[in-house]
Amino acid sequence: MKKIMVVDDEESIRRSLSGVLKDEGFEVILAKDGAEALKKLAANLLPDLVLLDIWMPGMDGTEVLQEIKSRYPSLQVIMISGHGNIETAVRTTKLGAYDFIEKPLSIDKVILTINHAIEQKRLEQENNVLRSDIGKRYEIIGKSKAIETIKQQIERVAPSNSWVLINGENGTGKELVARNIHLLSSRREKPFVEVNCAAIPEELIESELFGHEKGAFTGAITQKIGKFQLANEGTIFLDEIGDMSLRTQAKILRILQEQKFERVGGVQTIEVDVRVIAATNKNLEEEIKNGNFREDLYYRLNVIPFSIPPLRERKEDIIIFVEHYLKDFSQETTKGQKVRL
Repeated sequence: MKKIMVVDDEESIRRSLSGVLKDEGFEVILAKDGAEALKKLAANLLPDLVLLDIWMPGMDGTEVLQEIKSRYPSLQVIMISGHGNIETAVRTTKLGAYDFIEKPLSIDKVILTINHAIEQKRLEQENNVLRSDIGKRYEIIGKSKAIETIKQQIERVAPSNSWVLINGENGTGKELVARNIHLLSSRREKPFVEVNCAAIPEELIESELFGHEKGAFTGAITQKIGKFQLANEGTIFLDEIGDMSLRTQAKILRILQEQKFERVGGVQTIEVDVRVIAATNKNLEEEIKNGNFREDLYYRLNVIPFSIPPLRERKEDIIIFVEHYLKDFSQETTKGQKVRL
């Protein structure tokens, strides 16, 4: 049962709201002023939401709101007032109130606003859990000096918008590093779009990266949004960039320089804001010497280099890997089952 605290100096308002809310299935906590409300909150009578009057003797609702948000930042508060105006509504919203309702109260609007606020809170909690799960899923395992250095480098680099080039053998965790950079960046709420440059056929890579218009080529029966546009305001991860043809490299260089492009078969210029993280298992300096990789693209991407050592060079992490995956395997195999000893 969700709990609602009603804070109002008018007994008739408290009584009528209490009756309506109980009929709607809520548990109700009443307070006649701000001091009593804060006292009950301090006594661990934390509700899911507070209905708070603005004009009250002693502390007014605005002061109470500030105290609540200072002590309990995640607690939803809906302001109510018989002397409301736009300035007051804007001010209380800036102080953290979810919404502002004027008296005389419309019961339907009160219930609707309460339900919306509670649903928003539920979604926020769900998102926090998902974000935590994502963080655990992409946790970098290991305590070797090399891994600790990588973690520290990620923490330093992530808050910036600098482009990153990650070098390492297959299976060393290049994507893991890229995702951690994204998750610790200001772009973490925006998309992380992965492109495996080695897995896309040469004739389709432009369409994958930039998209295409309907009818641009045989089989293009609908418009397609490209990876760069999907990653707008977020991060694009160009995995195995060393396997890209020189022709595609030239097109990539252009978009990286200008941050704009046209879809295949299109004429409209599309501007994007993306952070680029690239990865390769090849020695790109050797590839440049052999004529397989553009030097200008290399220096454009290699703003901040990462080098991921293979596990054979950090053998002290092997036991940590074993324990981690044994624990995961054990949890998966016993989930939903009773373990008999």
